[in-house]
Amino acid sequence: MQTLSRARSYKRTARTARRPWRWVKRLMLLTALTFTTLALGGIIFLFGTQTGEDLREWAAGTLLTTQHDYWAPYTFIPEDKLNALKEQIKHPEVINSETDLGSTELPAMKPIVIPLPEKPKELVDIEEINVKKDNYYFKGKIMYIHDPTRVQLLVTNRKDRGDLLDEFVKKSNAIGIVNASGFSDPDGYGKGAQAYGVVIHDGKIIQGYNPKSGETALGITYEGKLVTGSYTAEQLVKMGVRDAMSFRPQLIVNGKNMFTDKPARSWGIQPRTAIGQKEDGTIVFVVIDGRQPGHSIGASMNDLAELLEERGIVTAMAMDGGSSSMMLHNGEAITKTSCPYYRGRYLPNAWAVI
Repeated sequence: MQTLSRARSYKRTARTARRPWRWVKRLMLLTALTFTTLALGGIIFLFGTQTGEDLREWAAGTLLTTQHDYWAPYTFIPEDKLNALKEQIKHPEVINSETDLGSTELPAMKPIVIPLPEKPKELVDIEEINVKKDNYYFKGKIMYIHDPTRVQLLVTNRKDRGDLLDEFVKKSNAIGIVNASGFSDPDGYGKGAQAYGVVIHDGKIIQGYNPKSGETALGITYEGKLVTGSYTAEQLVKMGVRDAMSFRPQLIVNGKNMFTDKPARSWGIQPRTAIGQKEDGTIVFVVIDGRQPGHSIGASMNDLAELLEERGIVTAMAMDGGSSSMMLHNGEAITKTSCPYYRGRYLPNAWAVI
């Protein structure tokens, strides 16, 4: 009897020892089934619903405006739609804000009528931006510069790399500053030494137009008027432009919103920078933060154009975006860069309030 009791006790112990492994196997099986179900559900959602197709197009548009554009085909949107997105990004509609290039006289600005304030107006005002859409949200800043003649393009004088925004500030004592031109950026390690396209600084042509880049010019005249369009550097200088650079796309030209009724997803959702001007001459710098869940996802070009149109902007163009987008005021960053380095990226030039 004693031997039988020991045998039964041994069997119970063995069964008890095996029981935890049984639960582990069941848990692993349940986990695998859960992941499989979620994966199948995700595939059905992304490829079997209109919302899923829209999300894939958003993703494709976003990837096409980054250094990782080679991933865009893996969103598996139809080839014709992918080609349409590429075409909209590479060749956006361009309108010249000034068309009288035959005259050597400076383009006339409309009279600026400003009622006398009770106290002197500040040179710079800052507006907070906080927008929530159905599926995303973004935050940023708008800087209003009430004397347009105080806005200048600063250009790096380094050969090995560009300058950080705070380095531009130290050299110029700029009150406000934002990034400007795009630049060669292989694999995200570009040092911003040389800008793409036109660069005009203090009336002198630093770089002529590069037709292969497909960029559009934005300039400011000695009178403080913004000019944008498909111009050569020589044409801009002839028009009385003091400073100019290139990027794309145009957002508003002669009061026309260039993105009205256009699909937002063509340019994706990104951090953004833009420069614009109101009818009374006020120049605005805009920076929208992005790529930061919990803070700000980013904005589409449609969002940016609408934001400016609502504030009475009549001329505006996008600057370089992504991790280059950043704004400083009185030497301090007032937007949150998506660049891993908190001081932002090395840049070939920047728009500044001097």
